[in-house]
Amino acid sequence: MENKTHDEKLSAFQDLYMNKMQVASTLIDSNILIGEVARGTGKTEGIIGPRSIRVSNAMPGELSFFIHATYVALLTNIIPNLRAFYNRPKNEKGDPLLKEGEDYVIGTAQLPKHFKNPRYPVSYPKHSIVFRNGHQFQLVASDQPDSVAGRSAQHAFIEEMKHNKGERLKSRVFPALRGTSKAAKNNPYYEGITGVSDTARIDLGEDAWFIEYEKNVDKDLINEIATVSEHVNRARVKLTQYQHDLKEEKSPAGLVKLQNEIRKNEHILKIWEPTLRYMRTAATYFIRASTFANKDVLGTKYFKTQREVLSDDEFLSSICNVRRTKVVNMFFAGFDNDIHVFSDSYIYNSILSFNLNDTFTVDAQYLKYYNPNQPLLLGYDPGNFSSIVVAQEDHRKKELRVIKEFYCWTPKDQADLAREIWEFFGAHQKNRKIDLYYDRAGNKTKQEQEKTTTDAKILKRELDSYKFQTSLKNERQRTIFHYEHFNLFKILLNEKMHHTPRIRVCENECKNLKSAINLTPLKKTDGKIEMDKSSELLPYYLQPGLSTQLPSALTYLIFGLYSKYLPSEFESVPTDLPDNVVV
Repeated sequence: MENKTHDEKLSAFQDLYMNKMQVASTLIDSNILIGEVARGTGKTEGIIGPRSIRVSNAMPGELSFFIHATYVALLTNIIPNLRAFYNRPKNEKGDPLLKEGEDYVIGTAQLPKHFKNPRYPVSYPKHSIVFRNGHQFQLVASDQPDSVAGRSAQHAFIEEMKHNKGERLKSRVFPALRGTSKAAKNNPYYEGITGVSDTARIDLGEDAWFIEYEKNVDKDLINEIATVSEHVNRARVKLTQYQHDLKEEKSPAGLVKLQNEIRKNEHILKIWEPTLRYMRTAATYFIRASTFANKDVLGTKYFKTQREVLSDDEFLSSICNVRRTKVVNMFFAGFDNDIHVFSDSYIYNSILSFNLNDTFTVDAQYLKYYNPNQPLLLGYDPGNFSSIVVAQEDHRKKELRVIKEFYCWTPKDQADLAREIWEFFGAHQKNRKIDLYYDRAGNKTKQEQEKTTTDAKILKRELDSYKFQTSLKNERQRTIFHYEHFNLFKILLNEKMHHTPRIRVCENECKNLKSAINLTPLKKTDGKIEMDKSSELLPYYLQPGLSTQLPSALTYLIFGLYSKYLPSEFESVPTDLPDNVVV
């Protein structure tokens, strides 16, 4: 290293460096390993990637599951990241950690001749990773648990645990963690779980099911594992070094000394490796770590920048790993994630035809609840940050499904939004009709109302340029007040009346809308009900899931469609709202 430049030394340091969280996960390496760790800590590089290699090496020919909430996320995000980890350089020559085609293959039924055949048939070769020793990883989406029917896996890897439904995993996927191989039963990974996630935000409706594992940790056992593991690892390192030195040693005395040291460390491993395997098999280890665990690599500037750009809640949860509770005083008071959110978003017959080596992009044709013969219903909140929600009605079921969200901020404008809507829906939409509902809030001035109408007309012009037939549904509509939106949603979300429609929001394609609905607070000023829009002061790039922009677009759509369900006593404007009228 003496002749290397500073940059070369730094590069080598970064290649070898492990933060405390990563060291702990590797040192303990228990049967169940759960990491609730904040962003920037190296979940793939420090836990999932290395552990997948260790599991495959320990159980040749066996089967493991790679689990996420949806196949879409697996195809577009998780597996590409894992592949990048395997392909990252391991030395200064740029050799990859694992060579694709030599050490593993992805998305193919044709295994190289030097590969050992898996003990189980590769049932889904398009969605599998196979290692040269025959160990295979099968993709499993927790919203499609039937994909594990009849399969027996020895280990489960779960990415982004907070996006998976815990009860669904426990009842349908985890029971498939079983096996008959005697060899597999003799290692600590058998029927084990490896899971990673950011801290689940209960206030956003995310599922914190995995924190239950924290109470299963036996701290005394973990401390014993750490001690024995360090002892064993030290013996392995010494044994490797002494075996290397033995080849170079020439003197008889030196040879005798090295042989004695080799026997000594072989004896240590013979005694303690079985004990370590046994302890790890019985152990659950739950890691909680903030981004500060990686401060030596990220540097202080990273944290300063994050503190400046993130809201208090986002900084506490994403960086500091502080668990947040649900907003109590919500504007959408009756909104229930278990009732009003749906996760069966996709038509998997089409998606499953894609290979892991294919480029896959989601558009309307893959949406389960999309009907190309029905018009598109758009709620639009214009401004420097513009947001759109897209819905369709099923009159037979009396449902309104919100199936897609779009947003942009300056310098992007209506032309960009129209292009995105066309790219997602245009090629498949047989009914060219679009009904556009936009802002008629009561807290806007006359000039602001005119600007809103102008923005809506511009969006209509841009949509019509793609051969849509757009209707502006709010022309000549009276001013609408926040308390009217509040009461209408209260009626619709409670679902106590048989004749009112049921509102359902797509969890996967409207994730920011769902998040923002859960974070939209109600405030009262001099007794008046209002939507607290202080979140709209956040930086634009933080607003999609944290501000009231997308929920506002939804309120315009809902009021335009269903204001008839608001009792007549709410239609008269109160006289005590001096600062909440058009002037």
